[in-house]
Amino acid sequence: MKQEKVQQILVYTDLTPLGNKCLEWGVFFAKEYKKELMIIHVINDNTYQILGKSKTEEKVRDKLESIKKNIENDFNLKCHTYFEEGCTCTILNSVAESHDTFFNIIAVHGKSDLQFMSGQSAVKIIRKSRIPYFVIQKNSSSPSDNRSILLPLDLNKEMKEQTGWVTYLAKNLNAEIDIFVPNIKDDRLKNNLLFCTRFFDKFELKYNKVIAPVKYTGFSNAALSYADNHNSLFMTLMSTKESNLLNYIFGYKETRIISNKRGIPIFIINPKKDLYIPCI
Repeated sequence: MKQEKVQQILVYTDLTPLGNKCLEWGVFFAKEYKKELMIIHVINDNTYQILGKSKTEEKVRDKLESIKKNIENDFNLKCHTYFEEGCTCTILNSVAESHDTFFNIIAVHGKSDLQFMSGQSAVKIIRKSRIPYFVIQKNSSSPSDNRSILLPLDLNKEMKEQTGWVTYLAKNLNAEIDIFVPNIKDDRLKNNLLFCTRFFDKFELKYNKVIAPVKYTGFSNAALSYADNHNSLFMTLMSTKESNLLNYIFGYKETRIISNKRGIPIFIINPKKDLYIPCI
């Protein structure tokens, strides 16, 4: 009998302590969702600074194999490893696509870590991917038993896709959902809220409706503040669907959100042209 293929969660480690935190989250999700891990490193200038330029590939291979062995022994999870020299932005999405990963975990460094992945670089990668990304920072918390997911609600029809992902994530984590709603009256918002609650009721999920103290100005900051004060496990976000000149001048809103000062982990989804909801 042919064995059913188990989907993988891709975890990018840059071989820093922040890369180790990515692995910690990867182990957490792999256990909860019964997935395998794909642990990947891209050899670049940072690698040479950490490991030197002598026998670099051999050293990377040994480090990844050591990580794999420890995770398989300690957590009874199946791991795969991959490394390649080149451009992180190209290699991450290429490997994720070729392995059809469930989602990808990366970390962004602060402005003082100029050579490592920044929020701006991460958004460029994420926007080219059909596969969601889970993004953490140095001050992000470790996985915890507090199982609440924050879902900021907006007026866009892509909320339906985000609702599908949140449903899957919450159901398999046995997590409650906090629906964070801007303080405005709008039929589009009303319809999105109705869709969310009906969807969550269908799958018998626990949820709370939270009215934000703001309308749309400052809504993202208010959502991050709520997530911080209520120890949310993570917050979900849809990336900007259409680019315009302002995005190129001032950047995408998701850059600021995934680089938030509070270190709230962000599960970010790139909207599809067709409505996509994961199998629940």
